[in-house]
Amino acid sequence: MPTSRWFISAPAATDLRTLLRELKRHGVDPYVLSDVAPLGASIAQSLQQAIAQADTVLVVLGNPDQSQSTLFEAGVAVGMSKRVIVIADPDQDTSPDLDGLLTVRARPDDVEAVAYALAQAEGRLLVRMTPATSAAEHALGSTQVNELLELLHKQPVRLERTAVDVLKAALEGSGAVAVENPDPKVGDRLDLGVWSDDLGAIALNPLLIEVKRTLSRSAVEQTLHLLQRSRMNAALLVYLDPPTNAEFHEALRVPSFPVLTISLETLLERMTASSFAEVVRDLRNCAVHGGASS
Repeated sequence: MPTSRWFISAPAATDLRTLLRELKRHGVDPYVLSDVAPLGASIAQSLQQAIAQADTVLVVLGNPDQSQSTLFEAGVAVGMSKRVIVIADPDQDTSPDLDGLLTVRARPDDVEAVAYALAQAEGRLLVRMTPATSAAEHALGSTQVNELLELLHKQPVRLERTAVDVLKAALEGSGAVAVENPDPKVGDRLDLGVWSDDLGAIALNPLLIEVKRTLSRSAVEQTLHLLQRSRMNAALLVYLDPPTNAEFHEALRVPSFPVLTISLETLLERMTASSFAEVVRDLRNCAVHGGASS
């Protein structure tokens, strides 16, 4: 049974069938303006009524010429204190007016991208709606860290898949919300998105994470490319094995924002006594002030 109602604001010519189907699959009751507009009412009255009935307003943007009305409806929703999620075409720039809103890059007819976007949205909204998120993140403690390190080392050849599982368990264990790329074979998305109130306090919410077997210059460049495509603020590159090039290894002792780097084992060890957000804050401070990361 649907648990929440979402008002969908989109240009008239947008094919919403895939999006509506995915929303329903996620337990959402989606509707558009024509579903609820009373006959004879003005557009302004109908729009206010439609938004008032919604738990969440989902704004689908196309090209700028088609998106003026949806931008207006997003503004009305913000003014009515509604949760607003924006789905924007990856090839189109978004308006500065949308800064601060959760914006995910996907086309509404791309099933995999829409599913990933909705998973991201669910993670972000869970952070906002769950009472437990009023508490700060916490350290994992030595027992849980040792269990995760043991799980990581059980693999005769350490695999990225195992690393992602271990990292996700650590993030969730510390109180953050982690959303995984549903299809790792799709190479244009980072492995994890992480949300928490503590990350929001340092303007890194959400933080995107890429997991690599080995740290290399190409891994950093690829992560930066994916970050730029996502239009998010920063990414964390988590690796299993250190770089073999000594000069590159020395250069990476000082992390460079917006791509921060840390080995998975070091991250877990630091999370024994620090929360994930505290570790990320330290990495960012090292990047900003030019200090060594370890």
